[in-house]
Amino acid sequence: MTNNLPPISTAYRSKLISAIASISIFFFVYFLLILISLGLIFLLGYGAVKIIALHANYLTVVLALGLFSIGLIVFYFLIKFIFIKNNDSTRHLIEIDRKTQPQLFAIIDEIVKETAVKMPGKVFLSPDVNASVSYNSIFWSMFLPVKKNLTIGIGLINSTTVGELKAVLAHEFGHFSQKSMKVGGYVNQAEKIIFDTVYNNREYEQTIKNGSGYWAFQLAGWISVSFISLFQYILKFFSDFIFKNNASLRREMEFHADAVATYVTNPKEQISSLLRLELSNAAFNSSFHLYTESNGKYLPENLFANQTALMKLFSERNNHPYKNNLPVIEEDDLTRYNRSKIEIEDQWASHPETHRRIEMIRRNKTKNNPENNELAETVIRGYDDIGKILTKKYLTLNNIKNVGEVIADNERFIQLYTEKYPLQKVNVYFNAYYENHNPVLENIDDLIQTSGISTYDELFSDEKVSLIYEKNGAESDLFTLNQIAENPKLVKTFKYNGILYQSKNARNLIPVLTKEVENLKSRLAENDGKIFSHYYTIADDAAKEILTDKYLKFASLDREYDTFENAVNQFIPSLQFMMITLPVEEIRKHRSVLLRNEKPFKDIVKQLVEESAYKDLLTIESKEILNNFIQSEYIYFNNDRYIQKEVDAIFTFINEYRTILNKTYTDYKNQLIDFQANIKKADN
Repeated sequence: MTNNLPPISTAYRSKLISAIASISIFFFVYFLLILISLGLIFLLGYGAVKIIALHANYLTVVLALGLFSIGLIVFYFLIKFIFIKNNDSTRHLIEIDRKTQPQLFAIIDEIVKETAVKMPGKVFLSPDVNASVSYNSIFWSMFLPVKKNLTIGIGLINSTTVGELKAVLAHEFGHFSQKSMKVGGYVNQAEKIIFDTVYNNREYEQTIKNGSGYWAFQLAGWISVSFISLFQYILKFFSDFIFKNNASLRREMEFHADAVATYVTNPKEQISSLLRLELSNAAFNSSFHLYTESNGKYLPENLFANQTALMKLFSERNNHPYKNNLPVIEEDDLTRYNRSKIEIEDQWASHPETHRRIEMIRRNKTKNNPENNELAETVIRGYDDIGKILTKKYLTLNNIKNVGEVIADNERFIQLYTEKYPLQKVNVYFNAYYENHNPVLENIDDLIQTSGISTYDELFSDEKVSLIYEKNGAESDLFTLNQIAENPKLVKTFKYNGILYQSKNARNLIPVLTKEVENLKSRLAENDGKIFSHYYTIADDAAKEILTDKYLKFASLDREYDTFENAVNQFIPSLQFMMITLPVEEIRKHRSVLLRNEKPFKDIVKQLVEESAYKDLLTIESKEILNNFIQSEYIYFNNDRYIQKEVDAIFTFINEYRTILNKTYTDYKNQLIDFQANIKKADN
């Protein structure tokens, strides 16, 4: 059976060789450093003996001990990661076996047989919307055989069919079949060495610098730190090289595991589970966040029941069909909100993008086994009880105490969720046209003279909504191209619209993309004008006047928004010195600049409160916050110390200012959209 499984690709083999080469080089350098440290122990020990032999007294003994300790300190610095306790815990997991979960193990047995791999050492259930293969990655696991463990998330089981779950597990067993996973163990150890020696060494350095307080040992400590700093520089030099090569290999490992899963199951269920993953993950996280944001007022009895309820709610809000009691996510939904045509390989990403995985899955060889559309939860014995147990474990893992009202009813949960996150009309009545688009019109007088001859379905069609995402994608691409043109060394190559370009050619594409952005803006502006004319035509006289005023007001808000946003962006750099440690004289210089820049910023804030289009829309609370800042006389630093109350106040104000500006703008936009929706209702 194994011989029939998909072989590793040429790209996989190439990445594997690169990863092995980088790891080999790293460990060669690392062991060379260990030999150097052992050489230091020998040489300094020999010197220490000679000093004592030359003239034995208290002073020479202390000097000799200090000298010898330098070698020991540097040697221990390099190997101390071995003695760090492994903090991997399984307290938030439930270990299962074939006696307690016979149906799930029947699926696992079937996949083990089809992939001809060894049975996992242990099988766990977790709260996650995921499944994973892992093994104990302690130092000695590099030299001793270690069994791999399988962890299956109830959050995943909760959002798949039996066939889809089998496809996901087959992917994980595809990893079991990869002997190259052992390379991952060596990379993990290299990462531990780098983390412990380069990034997690401050406490060790401070301890050896201080020594016992005796001058000879303090001197030895400072000399030791000098050696350590040199070794850190050398180890850090290799870290990026290792991490990039490993990430590149991991991406190929994912493609190969997908190929194994496609072969032993079928591409349809594999793709459908992959497409649903983001929605199910969002439903689980949103359920949990509702409780955490209640500050202990509410607690879940079963987070996974809440996840199911939210998947249904999210599907209704986003017009996803339901099939086999699960939402169906189409491939087009992946690209609906992201129309970027630029592709730049993320060298640090350990997983390929979903659309690339789907593309490869469709090319994979498959036995095309029959589908099984039963819910995956049906293969888990005591499913509800397990969900409740894992919910408690998840709360404990996140340090949430068991206090507050326990929400055991999904209807109550959905009530709480919709109260906190109500569905805006901006999404309901206009096919999400306004979700990522602002209806800014400047030529209202001309539009008033034009009768609205377009129909509602034409104005808010999928084609028109698609224009918005094309424009947003083109603007994002234009920004990226400008970044590449200004810094061509950031990337070597990139793809635009499927064609490979050198980074030096980015500047040639900018005029083309600029023209495309302007064209898309023009088409959207034309449609926005038709929308206004349509609603102006069907409105009564009173509604006509209100609609016109609202569009004019929103255009004013939009014009002024950039002024107020730019003002805070220009002011923020004046505050950055307070976030780092500086000499007193430097702080005073920066404070002078801050106080000088604060005045024009206060003038802009005053304009926002007293003269802008925003002034009548601000709440009493918002005006109070803004006026308190205008009237403040902060000095931030006095008597060689920061005035913490004032420092905290200015940073808090910056956040409040942005919140006020964005909320006022968005609330008025929603008022305008709601008013349009009411005109439509009145006309029906």
